[in-house]
Amino acid sequence: MTTNEIKTAIATWNNWASNPHVQRYDIALLKIWIQFERFISELIITYSTGQPSEMGYLPTLKIRFQDEEQFNAFMREGNKKYVEYLSKIEKLSKHIFINDPFDVIFLDATNKTAYEQLKALRNYIAHESGEAKSKLINLCFSGNANNFLEPNNFLLTRERSTKNTYYTYYTTIIQNIVELLVDPPS
Repeated sequence: MTTNEIKTAIATWNNWASNPHVQRYDIALLKIWIQFERFISELIITYSTGQPSEMGYLPTLKIRFQDEEQFNAFMREGNKKYVEYLSKIEKLSKHIFINDPFDVIFLDATNKTAYEQLKALRNYIAHESGEAKSKLINLCFSGNANNFLEPNNFLLTRERSTKNTYYTYYTTIIQNIVELLVDPPS
């Protein structure tokens, strides 16, 4: 998956969500998140097997895996067939890379906060469980359940620092993270 594919997905879902007959920014954000998660998952495999990004960036490895199969064996827990890449990247990428390219997500305060909020939104949109709602309230509504808005309505409100809608704020953060992951500043 490439950065252009992420940009195309964002544009596609922006157009879909902004249609006056649809106006479902929550579903659009969920679809964009899925592409973002796929991008990150594929990128860590690329980097961990010694391959460069589409922009030619190649992080220095502490451990180099021979192929995707060996990498997934390292990442997999027990007998699970599925690798929860996002949580594994957060826990293990610092042990794979000398200068961890994924630090752009986890060490930058703005990106980390937005990333955690996006995960909470994604989980609530997908599950609507009590636990997912509680995490969403804590991360997006300062722990105040009285301020809770359903994700579609929340995404149409304005983020304080940029004055953009939260939907635009989050999609911009995703684009910025993707670009920094494949072509970090020198």
